[in-house]
Amino acid sequence: MFSSFFRLTRVLGAVALLLMLSTVYAHAVDLFGVSLIGEQNAVPEGALAYTAAIGIDGEDRSLKDKLSQISLLVTNAKQGAADTGALAARAQADIEQLTAALYAEAHYGAKIDVRIAGIPLGTFNADAIEATPSAPIVVQISIAPGPVFHFGQVAFTQTAPTRAQPPTEPEFYKLVRGAPARSDIIITAIDRLAEEWRRAGYPFARVAQKDIRADHARAMVDVQVAVDPGTPAVYGWISVVGTKDMSSDTIADQSALRPGQRFDPKDLKTTRERLRKLEAVESVRIVEGENVDASGGIPITLDVTERKPRFFGATAFVSTLDGAEVGAFWGHRNLFGEGERLRVDGSVSRLGADSIDQLQYNAGAVFSKPGILDIDTDLFLEFRFEREAPDTYDSYSGRIKGGLSRRFDDHLSGTIALEGRQAYVEDAFGDRDFTLISLPTEIDYDTRDNKLDPASGVHIFLRGAPTVDVAGGNAFVESRAQLASYLALTEERRAILAGRVVVGSVAGASLIDVPATSRFFAGGGGSARGYEYRSLGPEYRGEVTGGLALAEASAELRLRVTETIGLVPFIDVAAVSSESTFDFSDPLYVGAGIGLRYFSAIGPIRLDAAVPLTERDDRPGFGLYVGLGQAF
Repeated sequence: MFSSFFRLTRVLGAVALLLMLSTVYAHAVDLFGVSLIGEQNAVPEGALAYTAAIGIDGEDRSLKDKLSQISLLVTNAKQGAADTGALAARAQADIEQLTAALYAEAHYGAKIDVRIAGIPLGTFNADAIEATPSAPIVVQISIAPGPVFHFGQVAFTQTAPTRAQPPTEPEFYKLVRGAPARSDIIITAIDRLAEEWRRAGYPFARVAQKDIRADHARAMVDVQVAVDPGTPAVYGWISVVGTKDMSSDTIADQSALRPGQRFDPKDLKTTRERLRKLEAVESVRIVEGENVDASGGIPITLDVTERKPRFFGATAFVSTLDGAEVGAFWGHRNLFGEGERLRVDGSVSRLGADSIDQLQYNAGAVFSKPGILDIDTDLFLEFRFEREAPDTYDSYSGRIKGGLSRRFDDHLSGTIALEGRQAYVEDAFGDRDFTLISLPTEIDYDTRDNKLDPASGVHIFLRGAPTVDVAGGNAFVESRAQLASYLALTEERRAILAGRVVVGSVAGASLIDVPATSRFFAGGGGSARGYEYRSLGPEYRGEVTGGLALAEASAELRLRVTETIGLVPFIDVAAVSSESTFDFSDPLYVGAGIGLRYFSAIGPIRLDAAVPLTERDDRPGFGLYVGLGQAF
C-alpha cells in the first residue's frame, strides 16, 4: 500500500512539474540574455526609442484592440526607429494603414490625428526632436471613428445578355442592405462575382464598371457593378509541355480536364492539386488560351516541371538503453514513365549490443503505381524481411502485402490491403511458427503544420487488422488508435504544448495464441522513455510476454530558447494488459525527463534524457535518446 502511494506521489509530482512549467508562457523569462517568452522593453542598440498608444473617441475597446494589432507605430515600437525622420515616415504610412483598417470596420468618416512629442504630424520637424533611451519619444494616435456606414443601394448588372449566368442577387455575395458596409466584404464580393461568371463557363468575364460611393449625409454605401461576361467556352485542346521522362499522355489522363467539358476554374485547381500529388512532378503551371477556337473551345496548356527521378538517403537514431540504429534507402519516382515509384530500404538496430545475435534487421521494397483507379487511388505492393530481437523475444518474419491507398483530401488518407506473413518466434511460451493472413485497414488524418516540428494541428491514426493464423487455427483482430495534438501558447510559437494518446487491443484469441510480433509492449524512444525498447508488459515465469491491450500517454512543453536552441520537459505514461481490456490492476509505468533541441535546416535534432519513475529491479535508471524531429 505504501509503495503504491509513493509511486502515485512521484507520478503526480512529475505531472505537477510539467503543468507548472506550462504556465511560464504568461511571463517573461530570460535565459542566457534571450527572452524565452514574453516581452523585452529595451530597443536594439542604436535605435531611436519611442512609445505609441492609440486613443479612440467613445472608448470602443474592441476597435481599439484591432487597430493596435495592425498599427505600424504600435507593433514596431519594440524595435524602435532608425531616427526621427524614419519615425515620421512610419507615422505617415500608419495613417494609410489605419484608414484601411477603419474602412474594413465600415468607418468611412474617421479622422486620425498623429502627434509626435505633442507636435501634429503635418507640422513635425524631425531635426527639432531628440530622444534618449531614458526618455523615449511619446507618439499619440487619436482616432475619431465616426458612424458605422451601412449598405444602401446595391446592384449587379451585365453588359450583354447570356444563356447562363451565376447568381446576381447581392445577398448571395453578403452585400445585404442595412448591414455594416465593411470594405473587405465589398472587395471579396466583387472578386467572387467575376469568379462566379468564370465558373458559369465564361473564362473571359471581367468587371467592366464599378461605382462605390460613401454618402456621408446618409451614412450609407451604394454599390453598382457591371460585368462583361465575354464569350462562353468549353475545354479545347489539352497540351502538355515540359515533360522529359514522364509520359505526356499520363499527365493529360490524370488531369481533371476533358475536351468539350464546360470551362470551370475549379477544374483547373483540381488538376493542379492532382498532378502535384504525382511524386515525379515538381510543379504544374496551367496556361489558359487567350481566345476560343471555332468550336467554342479554349486551349489549355499544362506546363510541367519534373523532379529528379532517383533519390536516396539515410537515417540514424541513438539510445544509451537500446543502442544505435542506422538505415538507408534508395528510390525511383518514375520507374516506367507513368509515375510508378519504387523504394528499397534497409536498417540495422541495437548496434552496440553485447553480441551480434542481438542485432535487428529490417529490409524491404515498396512499389506503387499512381492513379490505378483515379489520380487519388494508388496500387502498392510491399515485400519485407524482418528480424526482431528485443530482450523479450526473438523473431524472423517475411511478409508480402498488396492493396490500395487513397487520398481523400489534403488531410485525410486511407489504405486497405491483403497481407501474408510467415513468422518464427521464440519467446516465453516456446518456439513456434505462424502463418498469418490479414486484412489491414488504416485511416490517417493529419492537419499538422510541420511533420518534423509541429506547432499546431492534430494527427489521428486508426488501424484495424482482422488476422487468421492458418498454422494454428486461431483468429484475432488487431486494432490501434493514436491521437496527437499541438497547441501554441504564444503568438510567436515559442512555447508549444504537445500531447499524445495511444490505445490498442488484440481481441479474439488468448495471449499464447497471438505471436509476440502482434502483441503490445511498451518502452523505448517512441513509447515510455527511460525504459528499454519493448521491455514493459505482463510477465510469465519472470519473462515479459507482451499483452493484448495497450494505453500510452505523453505530454511535452516545447520551449524555444533561441532561434536554434530549445528545451523540452516531458512525461510519458504506459500500461500493458494481458487481457484485451484493462481492469486497472495492471502496472503503470512512468518516465520523465528533459530534452534539448537544435533547430537545423533539415529539422530539429533531438536529445532526450529520461529516467523511469516506476521502480524495476536490475534495470538501468537513465536513458539518452538522439534522433531527428520531435518525439511525436
